[in-house]
Amino acid sequence: MTCQASIRQLLYPAAIHPPRIHSPAIRIADAAPGVFRRCFPALTAAVCLGAFLAACLVLPAFFPARAAATPIEVTDAAGIFVTLDQPAARVVVIGAAPFIPLHMFYMFDQARDRLAGFEVRGQVTDEFLELIDPDLSLKQTLAANPGPESVAALAPDLVITKSTVEGQAARTLKALGIPVMHVGAETPDMFLSDIRNLGKVLGEERRADTIVQFYTDNLARIQQAVTPVPDPSRPRVLVLEYSNRGSKQALNVPAPGWIQTQQAVISGGNPVWTTGTSVRDGWQITGFEQIAAWDPEKIFLIVWYQLKGTDVLDSLYQDPKWASLCAVKQDELHLFPQDIFGWDSASPRWILGALWMAKQTYPDRFADLDMFRTVAAFYSQMYGLTPKTIAARLMPDPL
Repeated sequence: MTCQASIRQLLYPAAIHPPRIHSPAIRIADAAPGVFRRCFPALTAAVCLGAFLAACLVLPAFFPARAAATPIEVTDAAGIFVTLDQPAARVVVIGAAPFIPLHMFYMFDQARDRLAGFEVRGQVTDEFLELIDPDLSLKQTLAANPGPESVAALAPDLVITKSTVEGQAARTLKALGIPVMHVGAETPDMFLSDIRNLGKVLGEERRADTIVQFYTDNLARIQQAVTPVPDPSRPRVLVLEYSNRGSKQALNVPAPGWIQTQQAVISGGNPVWTTGTSVRDGWQITGFEQIAAWDPEKIFLIVWYQLKGTDVLDSLYQDPKWASLCAVKQDELHLFPQDIFGWDSASPRWILGALWMAKQTYPDRFADLDMFRTVAAFYSQMYGLTPKTIAARLMPDPL
C-alpha cells in the first residue's frame, strides 16, 4: 500500500489556526523552516502509517463479515476437521441425547437466535431450555432419527451432534455441503474442548473462556482439597444405577470412561468397580453378590427417572440383605441429586455432581462448600437464570 500526500497553501491560515494556537507542524515550520522541510516527509509517512494501522484495527468492528474472511477451523470430538467461512448463524442439533449438546449450546449468549431447529426424543421438548428460551416452542423440531433431507430443509450452516464417531447421517450431510461438528462431553477434558470448539464456530470465544474458567476453577478447588489424600486412604466408592424397567430390578455400573466414573475419581474416591468392568462404553449389569464382594464405604445411587428416588433409597435401607453392606451400616447410601436432569449426566451440570460427590466423600474437607450457593451461581453464570427460577425449578430436593 502506498500513501501519497501533498501540501496546498492555505489562503486564510489565520482563520483555521489563529495566532498562538497553530498546529504543531506549523509551529515547527515557523520556528525552523529548514527543519520542517526535512522532517515533513517523515511526518507524512508516519501519519499515513498510523491511519493505515488504525483502519486495520477499527474497520473489522464495522464490517465483521469481511473480518471473518479467515476460515474458522476446529477439530471436533470425532477427530474430524471442521471448517466454516464465518460464525454459524443457523444451527441444528441432532443425534443421540440431543439435550446434552443443546444444553451446552445454550450456555452461549446468542444461542436462542441461532438455533434453527433440533431433534426431539421423548414426549416433551425440554423443560429446562424452556426456562432459558421462552420462544423454544417456536423453534423447528425434528422427530427422532431425522433423515438428512429433513435436516437440510432447515437450511443450517452447521449441524451439531453428540458422538465421538462419525455416523452415516453426518457423512450424508457433509456430502450435501452442510458442515457437521461432533461434541463428546463424556469426560471433563472432552467437555472443555467441546466448549472451546463451540466458542469458535459461534464466534463467541470470550464466552467460551468464561465458561471454561468456571469449570477449571471448581475442578481446581476439588483437586486442591483431595490431592493430599494418598490413594490407599481414599474411600472405596460405588456409583450404582438402579432401574426397574418392566418391574424387573436392575443394578448397573458405568463404564470406566463415562462421566459418572470420572466424577468419582475427580471427587477423590477410589472406584471399586473399574478393574472388574469389561464394558468400555455404556452401563454394565451387576448384582448384589458382586456389590457385597466390593463392599464399598460409600454408594452413590442413580435412580431411573420413572422411579421416586427417596422411595428407592428407603427400601434399600430397610432391605435386610443390603443392611450387611458397610455403606448402609455407616449411613453412606447417597441419592444422586437431580433437577430437571440428573447431575450424573454428561450435560453441563456434571460439575455440580462432582462437587456434591466431593462433599459427600470428604465432608470435613468441603465443610465450607455451600451447595445451594453453588447451584445458584452455576445457573446464574452459565444460563443467566434468576434466583427465583433457580430456587423454584432447579434446586434438587434432597440436596
